[in-house]
Amino acid sequence: MASSTSCLNLFVFSFLSVLLITKSQISGSVNGVVFPVTRDLSTGQYVAEIRLGDSYEPVNLVVDLSGTLLWFDCTSGHISTSRSLISGSSSGCLKAKAGNDRVSSRGDQNGDCELLVRNGVVGITARGELATDVLSYGSVASQGTVDLLFACAPPLLLRGLPSGAQGVMGLSKAQISLPSQLAAETNEPRRLTVYLSPSNGVVSTRSVEDVFGAAAARSLVYTPLSTTSSGGYLINVKSIRVNGFMLAVNGTLSAELSTLVPYTTMESSLYAVFADAYVKAAASNAKSVAPVAPFGLCFTSTSSSDFPAVDLALQSEMVRWRIQGENLLVDVGGGVQCLGIVDGGSNRVSPITMGGLQLEGFVLDFDLGNSVMGFGERTRSSLDSFRQEAL
Repeated sequence: MASSTSCLNLFVFSFLSVLLITKSQISGSVNGVVFPVTRDLSTGQYVAEIRLGDSYEPVNLVVDLSGTLLWFDCTSGHISTSRSLISGSSSGCLKAKAGNDRVSSRGDQNGDCELLVRNGVVGITARGELATDVLSYGSVASQGTVDLLFACAPPLLLRGLPSGAQGVMGLSKAQISLPSQLAAETNEPRRLTVYLSPSNGVVSTRSVEDVFGAAAARSLVYTPLSTTSSGGYLINVKSIRVNGFMLAVNGTLSAELSTLVPYTTMESSLYAVFADAYVKAAASNAKSVAPVAPFGLCFTSTSSSDFPAVDLALQSEMVRWRIQGENLLVDVGGGVQCLGIVDGGSNRVSPITMGGLQLEGFVLDFDLGNSVMGFGERTRSSLDSFRQEAL
């Protein structure tokens, strides 16, 4: 007969295992992983849970679309006996250094593999050590595992992250980002499915069809996808419309997609044109009031339908990303609603950075093998149905 301690351990193991979910039965090979994601209320950042090594404690990681690797504070209480450091002469170290301008040059090949790890939230960098451990996924009855490379970083890199977050989940196209590593196990093109919401989000290396079904996959609209020099994902913006009227902006713009900033930002000169057009378009239904930081435009109104929509035309005027309602407005109390698009300052790499508020409620399909991204809205009922089936 099993002891009470053994039963307790089995219960804890079972509970934590469902946090890493898959829709179908898992075979011995990697077939993509689905991670649950929630939004931290104080920072607006998104936190995913993964299970590494033989520890019962999950690792809480901030989702970073432009992150080049997975890193966390290995002294933060997550103890795993299967974790080990990677030597500077190993193939894993060479893979980590390929095309990575954040690699440390200190040390020799016989020592540990050292990397310069970046916290993109506050823009600080520190020296870390490349390590490996086993990533577990699936259910108790059908467990899957894969060896995963990541960096052990010092606690100072946690600055600016939500309370309880232990590091960052990098999701860019870099050699040792999470999508790249898992795709290498299957010899398939790199794929990334992202759905952000306050409490019901998903990050997955499976296709949209696998995660949300064939109907959801067919409903997506696709646009070309490129990357910044630092690894962020970019889409082209041909024009911006407020309430259907095109802004007078010269040339094609670009928008970087970010899960680290809560609200969309625009370069100052672009924001000035946009803000002027928006105030005029909203004037007939909403009254402008003093702005509430960090927002530049705030209004009083009885209904969100009084606020004009914002359309981003992508590769053509026929392909538009519409921002409206909950994706556009932030209720700051006292009957005041502020526009969740803010002045991002001058001399930005990308004129537009689309933040978490504008990405919420959209299923994003990053087809990294074909350099395109699909996007489409999902209903709450279909998402709830998916999570019940997966769990």
